[in-house]
Amino acid sequence: MSFRKVHQILCVRDGALPDINFDFGQKRVVGDAYALIQGRATHLASESSYYWSRSRSEECAIGFGENPALAVLAGDADPFHVVFGGLKSEEGVSIPDLGVFVLGPDFIALDYRMGPHWDEPAILGLFQIMRNLKALANPVTISHTGNIFETDEEILLGAFHTWSNAFGH
Repeated sequence: MSFRKVHQILCVRDGALPDINFDFGQKRVVGDAYALIQGRATHLASESSYYWSRSRSEECAIGFGENPALAVLAGDADPFHVVFGGLKSEEGVSIPDLGVFVLGPDFIALDYRMGPHWDEPAILGLFQIMRNLKALANPVTISHTGNIFETDEEILLGAFHTWSNAFGH
């Protein structure tokens, strides 16, 4: 399968940070989603990541290896954002940094910086992460927003669904 069209919409570094949204349909799985993405990473690329603790009324630093999404599930944390670095595909190929917004117990969004680093192996690695996130709940609504090169054809999601169906995922 060719990822040429997906590469075309990801390869231009325009400063935008498009989002890939995962609405898990009221399934409270953001702790698992966060752990899944962190499991592919080697570090937090974002400096000074925090979440607001409602019970302590203070910002709490987020360290690599912790799972602050569990605090969101417990109702103690407001939505937060981190950026994971050192991501690897299932084959060990580098995936560019991915931001993760934990927006509620059943909703996360990935954001990515566009640029030439999105080659075919990196796109495949992103699709693997997306497939694993999609497997956390049924149904899952996935949307792709903020990429000015995306058309009504849903290039990224169309390619993801074609790849996923071709490999029985």
